[in-house]
Order: sequence, then C-alpha cells, then structure tokens
Amino acid sequence: MTFTRTYAAVLLVALASAAAAAFLHAQTQPQPPVPATAAPPSQVPQPAVRPTPPQPARAVIFLDPAHGGTETGASLGNNMAEKEVVLAFAQRLRAALASANLSVITTRDSDLATPLPTDQRAEAANRAHALACIVIHATASGTGVHLYTSSLPPAPLNDTSGTDATTRFAPTPWESAQTGFVDQSHKLSDVLKATLAKASLPVITGNAPLRPLDNLMCPAVAVEIAPNSAAVSASDNTYQQQIVFAVATAMQMWRDQNTGGAH
Repeated sequence: MTFTRTYAAVLLVALASAAAAAFLHAQTQPQPPVPATAAPPSQVPQPAVRPTPPQPARAVIFLDPAHGGTETGASLGNNMAEKEVVLAFAQRLRAALASANLSVITTRDSDLATPLPTDQRAEAANRAHALACIVIHATASGTGVHLYTSSLPPAPLNDTSGTDATTRFAPTPWESAQTGFVDQSHKLSDVLKATLAKASLPVITGNAPLRPLDNLMCPAVAVEIAPNSAAVSASDNTYQQQIVFAVATAMQMWRDQNTGGAH
C-alpha cells in the first residue's frame, strides 16, 4: 500500500514537470502573425470629394446684322456695302460676347442668298427670350456710334381692377410688341452709351420707328456704326474692334444688373 502511494506521487511530479516544460517551450517559439482586422467602412479614411456646383444658365444676347443677300443696304464707299460691314462687326462681337460667357444667337453669320424678312428676324428674337437684342446697321453719314430705341410709347401700367378676361389677357399687337420693353430698352441704351463714351467713342442716342425694333419682345437697341472721322470709315478693323470691346463690356454690365451677377 505504501509502495503504491509513493509510485503515484512520483508519477504526478513527473507529469507536472513535463507539462511545465512543454508550456515553456511553446512560449519561446516564434508565434505566427495575427492577421490585422479591417476597420469598418465608416472608420476607413475616404478621399475628400468636392461637389461640383451647378452651372447657371448663360445669358442670351440676340444679334441681328441687318440686310444680306440681294438686300445690300447702304453704300459705304470703297465698294463696301452695309451688309458686309455689319456682318464683319457682328462676327467680331459674337466672339467677344462668347469669351465673356454670354450665349449668342444671330440671324446670320454669313451672307445669306435670301435675306430674312424683318418679321422672321423678330420671331427668332422673341423665341430666344433674350436678355438683350442688338440690331446692327452702318452708315456713311455722321460720326461715331448711333444708338436708336423704338419710338413707341411705353405700355401703361396694367390695370388689374377689371374682371374681363378678354381685356386682361388680350394678345399684344405685332406692330407694338416692343411697348412692354421700351423702358428697359432705354436703360440698355444708357448702359451702351456710357461704355462707348468711356472708350472715347462719339455716340448719339435717339429713337426711330425702325423694324424690327417695334416687333421685339426684349430690351432692344439698334447700333448704327458711322465713320469715326473723315479718315476712319465704318469698316475700319481697329475702329470696329474698339466698338466691339465697348459693346461687350456693356453687355456684361447689363447681364450683371439683370441676373444678380450670375454667369
């Protein structure tokens, strides 16, 4: 009995020593790397993304270089016809306005074989809902730049006291379509006059029963280019470029005044 107890005690001591040795051996061996745990998506740094701001609609300027085709307009000397001079000016002005982020619609950008009637020119302008309409002419008489607005009187203030729907919603007569925009046209002319004068260009203003001005439903001005002097004709490239710069500047000012500076 004593022998059995002694043998069991020795066996327990041996087993304990072997377990301790195995544990120490395991602790001294290199351990495999613990795989990194991926961070939740919400904790993974993301690159900053800047939202693209919406682009505002560009303001539309409508250009109507007069005449074209068989309708040559006035003779400006040196074998130059009005239709050629106003087309060259319109092409220069169109490029300058586009550079200023203004959209441009024009009745012609080349010499049309058949000129557009004034009614069709007005219809195109009215469909465009333009911020400003500029009818372009040239002349051999006078000097500087002549600005004309419609001679129509401004429309009276709307009388909302009536109840007759026919009266309140009567269509605008074609020959007096400009009446609702005469005041704005005068303001547009004032802006043009100021920028032309600042560019040291002679300028006069007036009004005339000129088509298609009377048919336009937008702020509208006719710009007529006259010689700058006896030596500088309306077709002079440098002179035209001076006018283009002044008119383009005026259109940017007009846009900023009427669209809150959005462009």
